[in-house]
Amino acid sequence: MEYYPVYLNLTGKTCVVIGGNSDAECKTAGLLRAKADVTVIGPEVTPGLKALAEDGVITWHKRTFRPGDLTGAYLIISTITDEAINRQVWDEGEANNAIVNVMDVIPYCNFIAPSILRQGDLTVAISTNGKAPALAVRLRQFLEKKLGHEYGRFLALAGAIRSPLADKYPDLSTRRKMWYQLVDSDVLDLLKHGQEDQARQRFAEIMGVEPGL
Repeated sequence: MEYYPVYLNLTGKTCVVIGGNSDAECKTAGLLRAKADVTVIGPEVTPGLKALAEDGVITWHKRTFRPGDLTGAYLIISTITDEAINRQVWDEGEANNAIVNVMDVIPYCNFIAPSILRQGDLTVAISTNGKAPALAVRLRQFLEKKLGHEYGRFLALAGAIRSPLADKYPDLSTRRKMWYQLVDSDVLDLLKHGQEDQARQRFAEIMGVEPGL
């Protein structure tokens, strides 16, 4: 099966995680990063999830899944291995037109979650179409060694000039050439080695606009 990769805006969306294991904690962390409204359902949860519930960051239903728990859910992730419950989760989620992922059970998924690398605003998602998630993890770990903090810092500076640059150079093709010239310059290397002032100077030289950050 071929999947179409997308990035979802989950701000304020109701997302439900079934289970309280380490996988559930990891998935919950990702959803919270996306500013989702997260509910976790499971009789036992990790200390990390319990702390989030006690702090009011998530809602925790301390019990097993019940039919009706997914009403109004936009996205659902199940991290448990109970076949009967997972079938219920899938059926109810599908009936409610929700986005559903039952981990490691492709027939009960209408989306799959990639392995994700983040550096500031840089997000790299790696997927094997559900065939070998471990390979995606190893590839992410490989890229983590290649894509350092300088990429996140570059994007912070780039974001600061994007609007004034468009005002100064309305022609899209002109701006596109400038962006490629900047990316192909030594600016990332300068940022990698902590030479922020020189990197800002390179921005100004190439783009005609100096970052205000």
